[in-house]
Amino acid sequence: MAELTEAQLLSVWESGSGQGPQERALLLARTAAGDAEPVADLTLAALHALLLAFRERAFGSSLPCAADCPACGEPLEVAVETGELRRPEPAAVPGARTAPPTGSFRAAGRDVTYRALTLRDLLAVARGGCDSRRALLQRCVVGTTPEAGPLPGHVLEEVARRLPGVDPGAETTVDLECPGCGHAWPAELDVAGHLWAEIEGYARRLLYEVHALARAYGWTEQDVLAVSPVRRRFYLEAAG
Repeated sequence: MAELTEAQLLSVWESGSGQGPQERALLLARTAAGDAEPVADLTLAALHALLLAFRERAFGSSLPCAADCPACGEPLEVAVETGELRRPEPAAVPGARTAPPTGSFRAAGRDVTYRALTLRDLLAVARGGCDSRRALLQRCVVGTTPEAGPLPGHVLEEVARRLPGVDPGAETTVDLECPGCGHAWPAELDVAGHLWAEIEGYARRLLYEVHALARAYGWTEQDVLAVSPVRRRFYLEAAG
């Protein structure tokens, strides 16, 4: 697992600033793996495991999250531990060159074999400009017996229903309860999106420090990054 220096963090933020969510997820996964392993073919559960481990090393294990109660609209702020988002038995080891897990069932007179979604699937559909849900489900279908043209919608929906069974952890949810009205619900957490938001926030704060210290002391960006965060805060207070 690669370490993330402040200079690298700025580089990651700069590279991902003009990209979409799926491309950012790929960028973060490559950064987390240190470009040493192919990451596009990771299952979503393996991708989440990789990014959660990376997040722990970069920012710690406690994720501050915010949500609005769907029943009364009350805003909630909670801290979620990365351990709460992991499954005991992930479907794949991050970076391992293993095929996505598969499953099968019979419907509409055909035997349908399907596989878990991968990051490559998300990227392909995002770039294709098509019906993303249907396109993703079609990509999951490995084959049918007999082969008799496209699968009807209700069979593809059955594939969708069965996907969590072959890739536990593909969806990361947090159980929330509103202190105001008592409504409880599972809220989905976008691991890559959350990590990106934290990197972006850190990068913007860091660039502000570079700007302020450069004006106060004439330092270059490299000079500022060479100073520890604790010492930077002291210099900022002294200059302010």
